[in-house]
Amino acid sequence: MGKLMQIKELYEKYINTHIEDVNNLKLLAEQLEQNDQDIISRKNFVGHVTASAFVINKFTRQVLLLQHKSLGKLLQPGGHIDEEDGSPLEATLREVEEETGLKPDELALKPVLRNYPTVPFHIDSHYIPENPRKNEPGHYHHDFRYLYITEKSDIDVDLNESNGFQWVDWEVFADDPHFAVVVDRIEGLLEPNPRDFFRSIVDNQGKSISVVAVSHIIPSSESYIFSLQENFNLIGIIPKPNSINKRTESLLKGKDVPILSQFTRESITSNPDELSDYLDKYDNICMVDIGGYFSEGIASIKKRLGEKLLGVVEDTENGHQKYEKNMPDNLRIISVARSPLKSFEDQLVGNGVAHAAETVLRDLNILITYKSCGIIGYGKIGRGIFQYLQQRGVQPYVCEIDPMRAVQASCDGAKVVSISYLLRNSDVVFCATGSQAVDILRLRDLRRGAFLASVTSSDDEFDLRFIDSEYSKDKITKDITRYSKRGHYFHLMNDGNAVNFLYSAAVDKYIYLVQGELVSSIISLYEHRDSKQKEHRLETSDEARQDAIADAWVDYIYKYDA
Repeated sequence: MGKLMQIKELYEKYINTHIEDVNNLKLLAEQLEQNDQDIISRKNFVGHVTASAFVINKFTRQVLLLQHKSLGKLLQPGGHIDEEDGSPLEATLREVEEETGLKPDELALKPVLRNYPTVPFHIDSHYIPENPRKNEPGHYHHDFRYLYITEKSDIDVDLNESNGFQWVDWEVFADDPHFAVVVDRIEGLLEPNPRDFFRSIVDNQGKSISVVAVSHIIPSSESYIFSLQENFNLIGIIPKPNSINKRTESLLKGKDVPILSQFTRESITSNPDELSDYLDKYDNICMVDIGGYFSEGIASIKKRLGEKLLGVVEDTENGHQKYEKNMPDNLRIISVARSPLKSFEDQLVGNGVAHAAETVLRDLNILITYKSCGIIGYGKIGRGIFQYLQQRGVQPYVCEIDPMRAVQASCDGAKVVSISYLLRNSDVVFCATGSQAVDILRLRDLRRGAFLASVTSSDDEFDLRFIDSEYSKDKITKDITRYSKRGHYFHLMNDGNAVNFLYSAAVDKYIYLVQGELVSSIISLYEHRDSKQKEHRLETSDEARQDAIADAWVDYIYKYDA
């Protein structure tokens, strides 16, 4: 690849990641558009590409700066690109070694795109004043900048290039107005940033893809939603109505994330044409689902949108089962519900549900350790609840209709019983089926005074029709509602919604594994848009993609220490 084409490719990948820099790089963009063959030549006095490196000491977090001879300023090492340099990145390695003595194997690159390490973390177009001594008129440098970490502190400065060097404390560097434009970006590369993780999965492929996604509007979804906005053409977020954090909602709206509150599960099911009308003006549409929101209307939506609709990505086991019952012809549907990457999240969700329920009960001076507990559904979340309770010394009842899961529950030490027995003998009942396993008939079976907790939205876990006609209700705390009638009463936590949402539904950084697989599956739908699905079945992402996501996650988590 010639130098011009290489610079064009690097610029395009960079600007897709940093669209905010378009106005600052107009001259470079015009030169590339005009196919300026001398784009790296130092004799090109319109402007030419240079390369520089910010080198940071791993142990002290000090920044290496050189006392520039001509300009008399402390600047990062760098210079012009030679014809022999394979890329601007290689030019920085050569310049750093020439100017400081640091060899390439003593420098660890921190790339902004892990699969395209030659893309700079910053491009800066700045004016270079006239230099009469060199007979050079004023011109522009388009500086491609890279970030390196080193464990070395001994520097051998080339005194022909510089008058000396300094290891500058980070706080001093960050306060210098000359470097203000790069400080935030360097900090973002040094510290784990989930948006870097998502960016590494997409790798600039996403702007041609129109994405509409069902999502919880909670703090743990913020980075994921912003990454959909940054890396794709995000045409809408359909909020789960029972999991909306007002602060998160305000934050998203403040960043112009399109929140489509007018669409609900009920409206999409009863009138799919309304959503189709909204989507019809876009191309390459991917729909990301939670709990099968689109499942009952998807055949109609596919018929209306045709080839514009690339497919659906489903997150949950509940939604997976719904799509198995509503699989339209000629539409790819990828489910991550049974992915090994999701098992980490599900276990932590289970732990979080049990912990949240325990916290709610403590507010009533009730200790879960001394209560009889039951779990309806022994999938990965149900098993996570069981493990948490077991660690608290509780031996829960479990009801599970799947024989293999029932065997697993028994092997884990659970008392496997019928749902009627569980309801009549449990003080605290956890519902983890996602299939409305508890209705008014089951509610009548609950032990008097029992507490009911859900792992998901109330409309997924319960069928609460008729409850208001039979029971009166009273709020006894902000998180618990008591339903009572003569001779019987029970308590519902968080209005039947996921009890862990009372505490931000935190599953720490493991949530990014699942969200990363959702993002990767969007890319898969786009990459295979011209292929036809050969089998009438739900797809899963392949092992190679899952391995790549896990690798990117490890790289993100241990970014600075690696």
